[in-house]
Amino acid sequence: MNKHKLVRIIAKHTPVWLRRFLRRNISMMDYDLWLYEQQNPYASITEDQNNDYNSPYLFGIVKEFAHDHKSYIIACQELGVPFKVLDISGSNWIDVIKDSQCDIYLIWPSVAMTIWNEMFDDRVRVMVEEMGKVVYPTMKEIWIYENKRRARDWLIANDIPHPETWVFYNMDDALAFADKREMPIVFKTNLGASASGVKILRDRASLRKTIRRAFQKGVVPTHKDKRDVQWGSVLLQEYLHDVREWRMVRIGDSYFGYRKEIVSDFHSGSHGWSWDDPPKTLLNLLRDVTEKGSFTSMDVDIFETTDGRLLVNELQTVFGATTPVDQLRVNDKPGRYIYKENSEEWIFEDGDFSPNACANERIKYLIETRFLERFRR
Repeated sequence: MNKHKLVRIIAKHTPVWLRRFLRRNISMMDYDLWLYEQQNPYASITEDQNNDYNSPYLFGIVKEFAHDHKSYIIACQELGVPFKVLDISGSNWIDVIKDSQCDIYLIWPSVAMTIWNEMFDDRVRVMVEEMGKVVYPTMKEIWIYENKRRARDWLIANDIPHPETWVFYNMDDALAFADKREMPIVFKTNLGASASGVKILRDRASLRKTIRRAFQKGVVPTHKDKRDVQWGSVLLQEYLHDVREWRMVRIGDSYFGYRKEIVSDFHSGSHGWSWDDPPKTLLNLLRDVTEKGSFTSMDVDIFETTDGRLLVNELQTVFGATTPVDQLRVNDKPGRYIYKENSEEWIFEDGDFSPNACANERIKYLIETRFLERFRR
């Protein structure tokens, strides 16, 4: 029997506490990579030349280590759009891109490991700046993705309201800050989706201990490989009591939003939501943020405080969209908002605009707006 299959069988009969203990002490990455592939029914598909959609573009789908790129494969097949799946993790990756003859490259940056995330940052930058390739989401959107330090600096530089956030690269400075900062406070690792690297520190002793650990031994977010240690910096954020959080999304010219529910102190990764129709103030902030950044594939998570302030908490250019699949419902109808420039009105259109983690909507936006043409002028 395949050793990974054996591990999977054993894992099903192993208590959760023991599985977590083993992950903290044993690298499971080979098993995880095998499992990612097993869970992707499209793993063997490398291309499809069908063009029922009359696409002017051949899409290159860049393979992602955890197989999140499968959303693009499904979307292309459902729309009838030609594509090739490309692996850029090898040493010959530049030849892979050169030989592909693709017009636009669809990217889902990997966050399963820090080194993989860095690989996407590095190689996408070379593709765009040195090879003249067009990627989507854009390089700027990818650069901010799952990097809380970069997102924090971008928000400050663009005068966008957000929870007060501090970043330290010196332990003594961080400890001096800890001695005078009001508690509780939120600690976040730089990389870590679905609250996996987030801790609410409620006393000063815990804060000082966490700071020392971050600068010395380092911190591994929950569920990450034990070798994926993040160290040498600390990101701290003000703790906001009783906030409501909204997931607000823009894909092309389509706008979405719903309210996230709190589970065990966290909104992120809670898989709880309410179909509240987002107020126009939230849609306006979403549009303001994305217009400032020229973002057309962006999830903007927004805190609504008890005193009525709206604060941008996170920016994610790609995101899980399986629970829920719909990104907006109004009067129990799935749909989207569009913005009418002339009248400055938000208009709701019912329909299915967010299948496959919004991959269909991204691809339709690229084709219907002739996205590539702006780079060829």
